[in-house]
Amino acid sequence: MGLLFLAVSVAGFGPSFLFPLLGGNFDFPLAVFVHAVIMFGWLGLFITQAMLARGGPSRWHKYFGTASLLLFLLIMASGVTLSIANFLEDLPQPIEARLDSIFFLQLWTFVLIPLFYWLGYRERRRSPEKHMRYMLLLTFFLIEAAASRITFLPGMADDATFIYAQYLYLDAMLIPLFIYDWKQLGRISPATLIGCGILLFYQFTALIMWDNEQWLKLADALDSWLSAYWPI
Repeated sequence: MGLLFLAVSVAGFGPSFLFPLLGGNFDFPLAVFVHAVIMFGWLGLFITQAMLARGGPSRWHKYFGTASLLLFLLIMASGVTLSIANFLEDLPQPIEARLDSIFFLQLWTFVLIPLFYWLGYRERRRSPEKHMRYMLLLTFFLIEAAASRITFLPGMADDATFIYAQYLYLDAMLIPLFIYDWKQLGRISPATLIGCGILLFYQFTALIMWDNEQWLKLADALDSWLSAYWPI
């Protein structure tokens, strides 16, 4: 699953960031570089932890798990900074309306990332089974921005179907988790059910609020309020 998440991230950010970077184009804001290093760093940590866990209890797995707290805090700081900066950027319509809808999804990240990290961290000793599933679902949630950029898939380049297609493709990626649960446990893990339930609730609200007229009006008011306090 970690390698699949990495492939999605490369497919999503490759054309706009990774491939130009490898081609020698470094004309990106520093904040973008920092955010990319942090997010790909998390993917690298997740894959490393999965490999270490396959070998049974490991001192290094525990060390990296403790160090993940720092990376989690960096993800939050970087994500909040970039989300608000992009939200406050003055752009013509309909681009600004699209960014307002995206900002609604980003507001959820300020809740779900800490929630999944806390759920996973608290289960690290008492239930490794639940711990690794919550961490998997956290990492799954983090790749949504990359998945949204894979526009060559059917429905992803159409504004009318984009949000539905995105969640259809993303949710299909979780099928291996349910198969693994059934093969290894003979049942679906409570962590899988709880975590996927949280994600489905988030996706349901996202579908309702995407291009919602009332949200766009509220976003305009929020933009005006934040602009008075946020350093631009």
